[in-house]
This record gives sequence, C-alpha cells and structure tokens, in this order.
Amino acid sequence: MDVRRVGDCRQHVQVAAHHRNRQRGTELAALGSWRGERQAAPAVPSQTASSTSSDADIRLATWHQLLDAGRMQDGEPYLAGTARDVVARVSAATATAAGIADGDKVTVATGAGSVTVPLEVVPMADGTVWLPVNSPGCAVRADLGAMHGSRVTLRRAQ
Repeated sequence: MDVRRVGDCRQHVQVAAHHRNRQRGTELAALGSWRGERQAAPAVPSQTASSTSSDADIRLATWHQLLDAGRMQDGEPYLAGTARDVVARVSAATATAAGIADGDKVTVATGAGSVTVPLEVVPMADGTVWLPVNSPGCAVRADLGAMHGSRVTLRRAQ
C-alpha cells in the first residue's frame, strides 16, 4: 500500500471532522444564549423514613447476585449450591429504628406481596433495605412487584 495515500486519507478525514465541528459551532451560535428569567427551584418536601406501628417505611435497594435463580443454573445444582445465602441487608440505624437485629427473620413487603428472609446488619445508607433481585425464595419483581427505589415496609417476621 502506498504510504502517501494513507496520509492523504488521514488528512481528508481530519479536514472533514474540522468542517463538521465548525458547522456545529455555527449552529450553536445561531441559537444564542438564554436571556429570560430563571425558574425558581421547585418546593419539594423532604422524605424521611417513618415508623407506623411496628413497620418501618423505607426504600428498596436491589441488585443481581452473580449466581441467582436465573436460567443459567437450571440443571446445575452444584453450581447453584455455591450461590450466596439470601439475606436482607440494612444499616445498624435502620435495624434499631425497626426494632430488629442481625440474624432476625424479617419480612419486606409491599401492597403486592412480601418476602421473608434473614437479616444482616451492614454498613450502608440509612432508611434502605437491600434484597437480591432474583434469588431462591426472593424474587423482588415477582414477589413484591417492586424495583430499585420502591417504598417497602420492613418488620420482624411473625
């Protein structure tokens, strides 16, 4: 291959890119800058975790485990057997506010359903409970009809 042709091609690409960037700059300049009044920030009441009776109303955090109840473990009981235990995780402050302790069985619920699993107290954000998305005995979307950020209640299992 002729080295001069490679250099010519590269120069052509650079010129075309420079032309596109100039054209974009011209289009942005034609728009001008905003000269109107700035909108006031919306007034939104803060949302904090609250307790009603013995239920703590908190936010759900959820994520997939590497090994869960997914299709890749079908027919692989030895692989599935290496999956992490299913637990709910909360901060120490959230556990105290809900009247629960590390190792307790807890129920995480929504209006659509509930999941009961052991509790693990870990360093994490207050007012949040973490559950695995799709593990044996805990399918957040199917069982709770919930997703990351949904409001749930947390209480000691009956």
